[in-house]
Amino acid sequence: MIAEFYIIPESFSENPKTTVPQIEAKIQNFTQDFIHIGKHSAENKIFVNENIYNVIFVSKKSISDLLNDPTAYKGIIDRDTQVALRTIFEKSKTTKITIKEVKKDLIPKHNRDFCYGLIGFNKVEGIADENQIIYNINGWYDFRRYYLSVYPKNSEYFIDECNKYFPNLLLHKRNKSTVGSILGDCPKKIILHLSKLNDNFIRFRDDSTLNRTEKLKQFSIDSTLDEIATLEGNPARKSDFTFDFKDDNGNDIEVCCEPHIKLCYNDMDKSYSNNRRIYFHEGLDSIKKKKILIGHIGKHL
Repeated sequence: MIAEFYIIPESFSENPKTTVPQIEAKIQNFTQDFIHIGKHSAENKIFVNENIYNVIFVSKKSISDLLNDPTAYKGIIDRDTQVALRTIFEKSKTTKITIKEVKKDLIPKHNRDFCYGLIGFNKVEGIADENQIIYNINGWYDFRRYYLSVYPKNSEYFIDECNKYFPNLLLHKRNKSTVGSILGDCPKKIILHLSKLNDNFIRFRDDSTLNRTEKLKQFSIDSTLDEIATLEGNPARKSDFTFDFKDDNGNDIEVCCEPHIKLCYNDMDKSYSNNRRIYFHEGLDSIKKKKILIGHIGKHL
């Protein structure tokens, strides 16, 4: 799916409650977003409303001041941050499209191949959170995950996209043949639980004060999962949820993905079933810097 983003004056106006260190952090994070979006696909585009250059951004200085005078922000924000901010505006395309037009004409037009959003420093009222990226890379991931849950397309596309937008997860390719059994009923539920694993689980995984079962329980409670994630518990069935993953040297390693999450309520009528599962492993040092390994998404093994 191609994404088109707009930088508008409303999202860059100076906020007197924001300190200079906070502004510098925002700029650095925003630059990461900008670079990430550009590298991800040449078809993604970022547009800047032409009126943004006169917006007072920090310490009564405008964006135009920065672009026209390299010394304008001297003593206000550090040089590296100035360069990062200048890069954003010099590499973006200028547009006359306004916030009103983005809100009323563009965002509602999203479809399975194209979507629109805002990107900036401040949240704009009247625009849904899922259509705004606010100064950090998580905003980009949240944006793409949301639209993937709305337009999952097919199993192969869905798994390929998941591998892009969940940087702490590694999904086994076999999921392309298994996720289809539940994708039609609960794409939003799958994305929600993968998001919880990607964003929250590492914190519990690396807690040496908890055993494996306790980690799954605390993670489930903290993430408000449908039910507590558990271990399979039957040694005789180990082969059912053991999958081959490539280690960093290209060797096949058998990994037992015993922990599993139950996706109990579907997206349609919220009816209950404990037959939809995500089987995973906490991760190994020898595979992709200990990414969480997703062995199976689909029906109960």
